[in-house]
Amino acid sequence: MVTAENLYSILYARYGSTGWWPADSPDEVIVGTVLTQNTSWTNVEKAIRSLKANGPVTLRRICSMSTEELEIAVRSSGFYRQKAARLKDLACAILKRYGSVEAMAREGHDETANFLKNIKGVGQETLDSILLYALSKPVFVVDKYTTRIFQRTGIMERPDLKSIKSSVHQFLDRNTEALKNFHGMIVYLGKDYCRTKPLCRDCPVNKVCDYAIKNPE
Repeated sequence: MVTAENLYSILYARYGSTGWWPADSPDEVIVGTVLTQNTSWTNVEKAIRSLKANGPVTLRRICSMSTEELEIAVRSSGFYRQKAARLKDLACAILKRYGSVEAMAREGHDETANFLKNIKGVGQETLDSILLYALSKPVFVVDKYTTRIFQRTGIMERPDLKSIKSSVHQFLDRNTEALKNFHGMIVYLGKDYCRTKPLCRDCPVNKVCDYAIKNPE
């Protein structure tokens, strides 16, 4: 039976250190966590490039932009009106309470999590992405790829947030960089192979994956 630890080893042999999350600063990471909601990373990259056309992506810039200006900049990410409003709310709330992302990172995990989850538009995946990638808190991010891959491979029959996190933290514990890389490798596996319609033949996990073994191409 394949385990989360086995999966990590197999993916590391294929992908190595992914450098995920791709961003120039913690501020940009936070912006990206909102833009990536319900869309592909390709669309997020377009929106980030649009924002960068007028300077670095910072929370202070986002907070000071007009709603209309922000909507135009993030249009490619989809749901752009909603995302523009959420970005402004989040950026301004962080600056009002902490003054900077660096100051927020110095606060304890629980206090920061409680603050963020009460901001409209910050769901569990967005919250955990901010904690891990912007603030370097040891939290594993569970997204749709993770749930799909854990179920298809047979790591878990009915994977949920709590059980997935528990299985990963059992062997990665508080290793923040490894937690970042595991999520990054899962993103690549999901994009490259474990799609809605999976491409099992060349998948690096196909020798141990329940789905691939039961559904040979």
